[in-house]
Amino acid sequence: MTRNALGISVGTGLLCLAVVGGILLSQRTTASLAADSSQDSQADSYKFIKPDTLESTADTAKTANLVTAVVEARDLPVTLTLTGRTGLDMEQVTHVHAQFGGKVIEVKPELGAVVQGPGATTQPTVLCVIESNDLAQAKAGYLQAKVQLKLDNDNLDRAAELVKSTVLAEKFLLDAKSAVVKDAALLEAARQQLLVFGLHQPEIDQIESEQGRQRMDYVITSPRSGVIAEKGVSGGEIADATINLFTIADTSKMWVWGDVYERDLKRIKVGENSKVFLTSDPDNPRDFTIDWISPELDPNTHSIRVRGTIDNKDGRVLADMYGTIIVTVDAGTNSIVVPAEAVVRSRSAAFVFVQVEPVGGKLRYRKTPVTVEAVDVGFGTTDTAVAASPQQELSDRPAALLRISSGLKPGDIVVSHGALGLFSELEQDAQ
Repeated sequence: MTRNALGISVGTGLLCLAVVGGILLSQRTTASLAADSSQDSQADSYKFIKPDTLESTADTAKTANLVTAVVEARDLPVTLTLTGRTGLDMEQVTHVHAQFGGKVIEVKPELGAVVQGPGATTQPTVLCVIESNDLAQAKAGYLQAKVQLKLDNDNLDRAAELVKSTVLAEKFLLDAKSAVVKDAALLEAARQQLLVFGLHQPEIDQIESEQGRQRMDYVITSPRSGVIAEKGVSGGEIADATINLFTIADTSKMWVWGDVYERDLKRIKVGENSKVFLTSDPDNPRDFTIDWISPELDPNTHSIRVRGTIDNKDGRVLADMYGTIIVTVDAGTNSIVVPAEAVVRSRSAAFVFVQVEPVGGKLRYRKTPVTVEAVDVGFGTTDTAVAASPQQELSDRPAALLRISSGLKPGDIVVSHGALGLFSELEQDAQ
């Protein structure tokens, strides 16, 4: 009997005690280990029928923990996952400016207030009152034009009588008519200018009865219904056409923006069905369709902006909220879908192992090239995309699925677990 370097006695025909990481594992005879090794080799062995086919017994498949599944066609949409952000619908936003310069003497609504626009049953909300010398001059011009028209009409009547009695020549009657036509045109121009100020015809009709400063004041009313999103004026300030007094936004609908990477642009098109899961309200996804794709590429991010419109009648969506957008880029009708574990990749190729007809009670597996496509193609890789997507949306599909676009058909039996081991056996045999 001798001692080894670890100080453990070793007898003839005995295997030394195996020590791994300081833990005693087993003590068996060399003959016993050799016999078991021979049995394991036989149990785990495969027979190579062709360069791409393996044959094994049922015991070997069980020992290798091979699991198979029957391929079925199912409707499983292919989706693209994007980062989303909300914004005001700029088609429903109005910026209010002063038509003419002046002093703001009264401001009505506060920031965030709900205002009403012109309607069949409601009067528009008064936003502010401005004292403007321009308005006073416009009103004065209207009164002057109105007085001048009356004087020239009286002159026309007198000229007509004098011409009739041959006191005046016909030329004087024509001159009087021409003056009346000119006066009527000037009066209408003055009236139109007052309409530009926001006055209505009943207010114009009352100009003659106005006294003092009232002639200088004009009222700006809300041009649409919505919310005061911005307020850029206070009482006592000087307003002109360059200052944005109010921004009124109809928030019953909101825009949602997404960024599509350049490589995915071919997948997306206008009209595709989409959902947005807002971070503030992930349990209530909002449906929309892609209605605009930017014609420009962002040179910094190499992405293209896309946009849709979501309903916000409940008022829970605010501008600049973030969320996750899931765009259905393919209906996925009759898709061939397999677990990602069933697919083995080698360089740029992808393979699955299809169980073919058994021969002599032996199981056979054929390596079959396939073309794969991720079920969710967002964020660059399937795993990342699925992890980032809301679980409510993906609860009906495994965490990692691949859609097979060519190479398999319904009814095929594929190895869904253990395919990598089969591939390794083929690779070793090829060497």
